[in-house]
Amino acid sequence: MSKKSKDMSQNAKVGFGEHLAYGIGGGFATNAVNLFIGAFLIVYLTEIMKINPGVAAGIVGVSKFLDGISDLIAGRIIDKTHSKFGKARVWLLRMIPCTVISLLLLYLMPSSLTGTAQIVYVFVMYNLVSTGCYTFSYVAFMALNGLMTTNQKSRGLNGGINMVGNVIASLLGNATIITALKLLSSDPSFSPYGDRTGWIKLLVIWMIVGMLAQVLIVFGTRERVIENAGKDDGKESKKAEVSVFTTLKALFKNKYWIYNIIIAVVIQFLMGATGSTTSYYMTYVVGDAEFYQVFSTANSLAMLGFMLVGFPIMAKLGKRNAVLGGLIIRGIGTLLPLFSSAKPILLVAGVIGGAGYGIAGCAFASIIQDTLTYGEWKNGYSMIGMGNAANSFAGKIGNSLGTIVLGLVMNASGYVAGAAQQTASALMGFKVMFIFLPAAMIVLAIVAAALYDLDKIYPQIAADLAEGKYAPGVTAYGEKKES
Repeated sequence: MSKKSKDMSQNAKVGFGEHLAYGIGGGFATNAVNLFIGAFLIVYLTEIMKINPGVAAGIVGVSKFLDGISDLIAGRIIDKTHSKFGKARVWLLRMIPCTVISLLLLYLMPSSLTGTAQIVYVFVMYNLVSTGCYTFSYVAFMALNGLMTTNQKSRGLNGGINMVGNVIASLLGNATIITALKLLSSDPSFSPYGDRTGWIKLLVIWMIVGMLAQVLIVFGTRERVIENAGKDDGKESKKAEVSVFTTLKALFKNKYWIYNIIIAVVIQFLMGATGSTTSYYMTYVVGDAEFYQVFSTANSLAMLGFMLVGFPIMAKLGKRNAVLGGLIIRGIGTLLPLFSSAKPILLVAGVIGGAGYGIAGCAFASIIQDTLTYGEWKNGYSMIGMGNAANSFAGKIGNSLGTIVLGLVMNASGYVAGAAQQTASALMGFKVMFIFLPAAMIVLAIVAAALYDLDKIYPQIAADLAEGKYAPGVTAYGEKKES
């Protein structure tokens, strides 16, 4: 660890080694799981297990509503946790074996199961891995950024480097998954995505990577932020008086948190709606399943490159302006396939879209922590666990809706799993999910980003909290000062 990493003051500037442990470790830990419970789970269920797309999307979509509720429970538990590893890292450590075992059980569904039994099995196992294990890991990971320091630049670097880690891990996964599945499959001709054997082998490889990455986060970072550290007035016992209802009420009165939520919901909706769609679009509209890897590689490389450019942009223009500009660029890339589905045009669209998301994502990754710091200053008490949990909850609702919409569109448009040729209506359904719907959602996110102006007052807020002060008229735990 560098000297900066050993600085345990609340507003410490975190050392680069600790940034890497959080950002790169987090990127691989989360993506190792997301690759198999995100976009490609629907592909596995429909193309390999031959489950009806509406049913498959419905299972995942409905489960994500439950998943969102578990976020709130996880956030509350993290807020109340005290251990030698702090509040967040202990849960990252505990969830490693639980996540691996439950994910393996999901993909090892007995092939003898059919009909209702098959649906029940997928529902239970998906919720075990996603609603239970992964939720605790993800909420803890998000909260850790806020617990490492209150320093806005360090939080921004954490978030930005994590986005870089996400892109690198996603790039490795998406750029190789089709080829890897076929190489690892016993019968590569079973489907455009190989057979079940290939999926299980690839899952084991990524679980090993994910476990090592999560261990790196736990032992490579420190938690420095202690609730109400600037005040030592014997009021510690009043923590219990800040109820879940009070915390949630305060969150929904925090306009900056609301703006953040809108953008997060849009992003998660698009991930749920277009993540799987991209694979289907390349397979059936473009007519080349493996072109998905080329498109994803171009998109991810552009995203990665512009995330690195995003750091100086964020430092120069502020987080809000970087997010706003990036979303506008992303929107341009989204609309480009309107003119042609030719591969060169799609690659350009992928590069432009990746560049926009790289700039926006680098800055957006840490905005949630700034909104929660503002909330603590405004209300007199920390809500970092519940705030991150509620943020994750809203995002999963967005992802759930996106997944459900995808399933409904595929069913309504006449998609047939594994068919060499899809109907014209099915192809139009993929175009709606790949172009039109994402463009409309990005406009909503642009409006929310335009309204966000917390950057202007954040430095004073952080300075007040470092001194144990809050908004005018507010003391610790929300008490009002006597006039």
